[in-house]
Formats: sequence, structure tokens, C-alpha cells
Amino acid sequence: MQPLKISILGDYFDCQIYRGRLYLWTFNGDLKVYDWNSLVKSLIRKDTDKIALTFSFLDGNYLYKSALIELFKDKDFKTLLLKKFKNLEKQTFELTEKKIRKFLIGEQTTPKGTIPTDTEIYSNKLYFITDEGLFSGSVHRNKSEKYAVSSRPKKLWDCNLLSIKANKYPQLALSGGDEGLFELNMANNSPNNLKLIETQKSIYQVSDNHSSFCNYSYINIFNTSLIEDSFLATFKWDENKNDNRNYQKWHRNFDQNISTNQLFKTDEEINNRFNISWGIEDKIYRATPNGFEIIKFNNYANEEEGEEKYKRLESLNLQAWKGQIINGGSAYFGNIIECENALVVTLSNGKYLTIPGPITKWRVYPRSLNYENHLHVIKDDKIDIFSFNQDYFLEQEDKRIGIEFDKFKRVRKPTNSTTSFFADTNESIFNRGLDLPF
Repeated sequence: MQPLKISILGDYFDCQIYRGRLYLWTFNGDLKVYDWNSLVKSLIRKDTDKIALTFSFLDGNYLYKSALIELFKDKDFKTLLLKKFKNLEKQTFELTEKKIRKFLIGEQTTPKGTIPTDTEIYSNKLYFITDEGLFSGSVHRNKSEKYAVSSRPKKLWDCNLLSIKANKYPQLALSGGDEGLFELNMANNSPNNLKLIETQKSIYQVSDNHSSFCNYSYINIFNTSLIEDSFLATFKWDENKNDNRNYQKWHRNFDQNISTNQLFKTDEEINNRFNISWGIEDKIYRATPNGFEIIKFNNYANEEEGEEKYKRLESLNLQAWKGQIINGGSAYFGNIIECENALVVTLSNGKYLTIPGPITKWRVYPRSLNYENHLHVIKDDKIDIFSFNQDYFLEQEDKRIGIEFDKFKRVRKPTNSTTSFFADTNESIFNRGLDLPF
């Protein structure tokens, strides 16, 4: 099963997709915002293509629903749906800027007038970093507004950061190179055992070790360094004993840093050799001379009952011509491995897709509600928007590659000073009058 692809010709530097809008930054310093929903619907040439195109590019979460997973057990239904995807594999969707101009919601000079080092959109806000620091401005504004993105972003911090990454909950991990790893915590359960760097902005220092980029692994942060050993910064829920209110108050407090050498339990020879590592949610990866190795991280393991928190999985090899691994990421559909000469997607069904370089930038959106099956790859003259759809038909608990999809939002429910876990199937838990750990 091949991915579907939409190509948009142009000279782009960065991209984001959020709530039906596609954000494209150009090397000319412009930010263009398009009506993504309308653009995709314009590609539907036959009614029989509507289902596959919608699930592929507009609602990637839909096929993970439990009712449909049950239907996938029906061989005839599964075959019919796979056929619809396969029919679209043969079609070419290549668009020029002129063709998509009718879907343009807004065009403006990029906020602050400088091409951003990194961007992230969370809760109707664009967070971005430049040499001047960290900024935020509103997005998904009414079409009646002059600018689709706030032209007067607010400066949050003047640190020269390298990358930013948002969590599902109101936190933003900040990689500051030699300055270390930081977090902008917008939750009402901020840590009380981390150093507060910016009082008014709730920015905390998680570690003073080098940080190139990072990502969230449940409530934890996996910190990647390109010059020294990477580590998992773990957190835990602690009860606030001094809270006299009539409901419980919990703090997500820092616990410890666990290096990749500790996680992978490698021998002394390998421990003395630097290898790039990365992690997100239930998987942690480390590059090897020939490929990469994997650890499955069970954040909910009951170690007293013998459950493993860190389980070593098999290693995978890559062809030598692709060069050394220089970056990596994960999504539900698989892993994205950036090598010197190519971008390699190792799919959750064991297949591979190689995208030849050079690559300007790539993005996945595993925490989005609709685009978790997307891979956006920016090249010199276009952006390729891939949709991977093989993962819907797999048993998620058995996957060795890619993030395990769990429709139950499993979270930790604090008991005493430690935590136990439970599952919740809807968002009503946020409205029960409890200050729960989110």
C-alpha cells in the first residue's frame, strides 16, 4: 500500500497545518495561509474517490475509531476500502501556486520579518523562534481579519533557541543548545522543583545539558543532543500537601534524567561512542553505524508486578548509500529517518519508503486531531504532502515501528506521592472540578 501525495510547487522554507489551514513560509519572507479543506475537496474528481481522499488528507483520525476497527475484521469491507486507496495511488496531484491561489486565505510578511528557525502551532497560537527569541501570536483568525496570523506577535523570551515542540497539554519544550533544555509551562500544575527562568512567562530550566531538539514522551521530555549523549527527562505527579482547598492539587514535578546509555544498557565500547537518539511517546530510538535500535517505553508499567518499563526491541539496518543518520522522528504510521543523502520512512507494516534528497525540512503531526497520518517534505522547488494509511489496519499493541495508537487517553491518576493509572474515553474528565494532572 503506497502513500498518497499532493505536491505544491514553490520555494518554501517551513510549513504547518492546523484546523483546516495550511501555513507555508517562503524564502522571500512571506507567510501564506491556504484553505486546506477546500483545496483537498477540489481534487475529488469522482464520488468514489471522496472517502479515500477525506480519510487521507482531512480526517486521518477517523479510521482509528473502534467501530471501524471492528469492521476491518470483515475481509470484504477491508478489501473494498483498500481498493479505494489503491485507486488513488495511481493519480498525480501536482499543483502550482497559481492553481491554489483561489484557496488563499491570507498572505503577509512573516511576523517579525525574519524567517523563523522553528515553528509550532498550539491552541490557536503560533509559537516561533528567531535569533531574537521566542514569540507567539494568534492564528486561525476570522477571515475578515486583515492578517491570517497576528502581525504583532508577543515576545515571550529572548533566549536564542534551536527548536520548540508542543505537548498535547499546555506545555512547550524548548531546546537551547549549550544553554540547555527548558519548558514553557502553561498548565495550572507547574513544577515546584525546577528553576524558574522567566517569572511572568512560567519558563523553567529542565536541564543545563546540551539540547539540539526534543519531543514529549507522555509527561516526560526526550532531549536529543547532536554533540553529546541524549537523555529522557522524567517527571512524576506529586500531591501538594499544603493545599487547603476542597479538591486535590497535583504538581508535575521533575524526577530524573536517564541517559540513552542507561536506557539501552550497551557495553562500554558503545557507551564511549556518540550516537544520535530521539524519542516520542512509547518509542525511543538510537542510531547505530548501520541503522538504528529501538526501545519500547511503557510509561504505565507496574514494575512491582514485573512489567518492564523499558523493553529492548530489534535493531533495523539501512543501506549504506543513504549516509549517516542526522535526525529522526516518529508518527503512528512509522519512523522518519533523516540521513545525509535521503529521507527514509520505515513504515509500521515493515515496509520502507525512500525519499531522495536534498531535503530542506520535514514535519509530522502525531499530536494533531486530523493530520497524524501526514508527512510534509519540503524540497528545493516544492512541498510534498504524503498521506500514509497502512497503519489503520494493524494491531496497534503488536507494532514494532511507529507510535502505538491508543484511543483511550491513558493518564496517571495520583494517589499518594506516586501515581497509578486509569483510562478515560472522553474529555469530560477535564470538567469535573478536579485539578487533575494534565
